[in-house]
Amino acid sequence: MTERTRPKYSWWTRLPVVGIVVVVTAGLTAAITGAADPLPGLRAVPGGHWVYNSVLHAVFHVDGGTAGIDAQAAVPGDPDSQVLQGDTSGYVVGGTRITPFGKSDLAAGASAAPPARELPVGVETAGGPYLVYRQAGQVVRLGDPAATMSAGGPVGDPVATAEGTLWLSRTASGLLCRLDRDETAVSSCPVALPAGHTGALTLVGDTPHFLDSADATVHTVEAGGLGAAVPTGLTAAADLRPAANDVAGRIPVLDPVANRLHLVDPAPNPRKPITVSLPPGQYDGPVAGGSVVALVNRSSGTLLTFDAAGRPADAKPVPPEEGTARLVRGEDAHVYVDGGQGTHVLVVGKDGKVTDVPVVSPAGRPDQPVPDRPTPGLGSELPPPAGRPGPGDRPDTDAGNKPKPPNPPRNPAPPPVPASPPGAPPGVSATGGDSSATVSWGAAADNRAAVTSYRISWAGGSKTVGGGARQATITGLANGTRSTFTVAAVNKAGTGPGASASATPAAAASAPGLTATYRNGGAALSWTRPDLGGGQLVHYLVTGTGLAQQTVAGTTATYAGLTAGKSYTFTVRAVTRTPDGETRTGAPASKSITVPSPKITISQGAPTTSGNCDAPDCAAVNVTMTGFAPNTTYAIRLSSNSNANVRTESARTTANGSLTYDELDYDEPGQTIWVSVATPDGRITSNRITWD
Repeated sequence: MTERTRPKYSWWTRLPVVGIVVVVTAGLTAAITGAADPLPGLRAVPGGHWVYNSVLHAVFHVDGGTAGIDAQAAVPGDPDSQVLQGDTSGYVVGGTRITPFGKSDLAAGASAAPPARELPVGVETAGGPYLVYRQAGQVVRLGDPAATMSAGGPVGDPVATAEGTLWLSRTASGLLCRLDRDETAVSSCPVALPAGHTGALTLVGDTPHFLDSADATVHTVEAGGLGAAVPTGLTAAADLRPAANDVAGRIPVLDPVANRLHLVDPAPNPRKPITVSLPPGQYDGPVAGGSVVALVNRSSGTLLTFDAAGRPADAKPVPPEEGTARLVRGEDAHVYVDGGQGTHVLVVGKDGKVTDVPVVSPAGRPDQPVPDRPTPGLGSELPPPAGRPGPGDRPDTDAGNKPKPPNPPRNPAPPPVPASPPGAPPGVSATGGDSSATVSWGAAADNRAAVTSYRISWAGGSKTVGGGARQATITGLANGTRSTFTVAAVNKAGTGPGASASATPAAAASAPGLTATYRNGGAALSWTRPDLGGGQLVHYLVTGTGLAQQTVAGTTATYAGLTAGKSYTFTVRAVTRTPDGETRTGAPASKSITVPSPKITISQGAPTTSGNCDAPDCAAVNVTMTGFAPNTTYAIRLSSNSNANVRTESARTTANGSLTYDELDYDEPGQTIWVSVATPDGRITSNRITWD
C-alpha cells in the first residue's frame, strides 16, 4: 500500500489549508471541492439531511426516504450547530467555528471562525452551500470557488434557484440583489422596491417571486424589475411570512398575528387562497417540501404538517432537548426538525406523516462517542474492537498448543465534555413601544458553564443584562423605523450564537379634543382626530361612568337615559395598529357633565280673565320646568292652601326636557299657591308664592 496525502480543504478563504495523511490504494491529487472523484474504496454519502449531535460531537446522515441513519462521523462543533452539504463535503456551522468533513472519507478538517456572531441562514444549492449572515450583511460560499462576500447591508431570508443563483433582499435600501453561481461578489441589484414597501422572497417552481407585505400582493422578480402585482386575497400585514418555495403551485404564507396559514395562488387571475386556522402559539416556518407544508408551534412544542390543500396531515411533539429545535428543508426536499442537541430528528414523509428518528451511535447508545472513522456500509469496514479477533484472525496459542481466551473488551468511560459557549436563547420576541422596544427571550442552554449575561445588540448599539434576565427595554429608538434585535448568551467559555426578532417602535395616539354636552336627557360627545403617532386608526373606545363601552369608527357618540342629578365622566381613546401589526391604546381625553335635577319654578304673570277667573285679581300662573324627561307629557296640578287641586292641565316637554307653560290662572288674593308634577321617581313640587 502507498501513503498519500488527503485532499486539502480550500472551502473558505479564511480557513487555513491543512494536509492529513491517510492510507489509500490509489491517488487523489485534487481538493475536495467537486473537482475530483471520491477516494477509491469509498462512496460519497448521497443527498438527504445531516444533523449534528452535540452530545456525541458527531454528524449523522438521515435518509429521508427510509427515515433511517446510514452514515456518521466524529466532527467537533458547537451546540446548536447546523450541518450543510455540498457535492463532496459537509460543514458543521456553529456560533464560534465552522468545521468541514469529507462525505467520502467522513474525516473532519480544521475549524475556522465564522465572519459574524449570529446564526446564519444556510442554503444548499448548486455551487454552494452558502451561509447568509442577515444582520451582518455577509455571505459565505462554502463551495468552490470559496468566498466571503458583502451583501451591501442587512438582508432578509435568501432563496436560491436550482442552477445556483442566490437572491437577497436588502432590508435598508429596498433592493433585490442576485449572486450568480461561481461569482465572488454580489452580481447586481436589478429590482428596486416601491418606497415604503417591504416583504420577502420566495420561489414558485424555480422562479423568484416577491411577496409585498405592504399591499399583500405577489410579483415575479424579473431582470428589469418586479412583474405585475397579483393580489393574494390576504390582509396586508408587516409580519406575513412566506415559505422559501411553493407547494403544488401555491405559496404557503404564515400570518403569525392572526395564527393562520394561507396557501396563495401567485398566477394571474389567482384562485381564492386556502386559509387554515392554527392553534394559539408562536410559530417557526412555514417550510414546504414536496406536497407538504410544516410549521413548529414553539409554545406547545408541536410539529404540524398539512397537505397541498391545507388539510392536516400529522401533529407530533418535538422531543424535548436543551437548545432550540430547527425546522429545515433537506437537499432531498424532505422536511426535518432537528432537536436542540441533535439527539432526535423528526422526518416528514411525502404524505406529511412524521417519524421520530433517535440519533444514536452504532451500538444504539446515545451516551457513547462516535469513533472518528467511516461507518459500515460506506465501502470500507470498521476494524474489530480491541482485544477481539477479526474474521480472518486465528487465536494465539501457548506452549501447550491451547488457545488463549480473548482479552475482555475495553469500554473506557468517555472523557468529560468541556464547557462551551451557551446555545442560542429560545423564544426571542420584540415588541415596539414609543421610541423603544421590549425584547424577551427564554433561558439559553448553558452548555456546562453558567450563563453570566445576555447581550442584546441592534444596528444602533448594544445592551448587556444579567444572566437571570429574560427581558430588556431598549430606548432612544426612532419611531417608524424597524429594528432587529439579536440576543446572545455569555458564559465563561465565550459568547454563544444569537437569535433575533424585529420590532418597529411607534408612539401611541395622542388625546382627542373632546366636547361633552347634555342634550335630550343624555350626553352628546364629539371629538377631533388626534395625532396617531405613525399608526393606523382601528377605532375609538368611548366610556362613561357606569355605562357600557362603545367602539366607534367616527368622531361622535351619544349616551341616552342618564339619571337626573347624577354626574358622568366620559373618556375617549384612539386605538391604532403599529407597522408591526400590534394594537395600541392612545392617551385618554375626558369630560364631565352633571345631569340637571327636575325643577319647577312658578311666578305670578300678566292679568287675564277666564270663565273661572275674574278681574281684577285674575292673572296667569307662569310655570317653568327643567330637567325632566324629553318629549314627555306631564300633568301640571295647581294647588293652594285652601284647595289641593285647584286645576290640573297637561303639557309636553321639549327635546331637552324643559317647558314653559302659562295657561293656568288664579284670582284669590292672600292665598299661597304652588304646582306639582308626578314622575316615576315621585312628585316634584314648585316654589310657593302668595297671590297678590
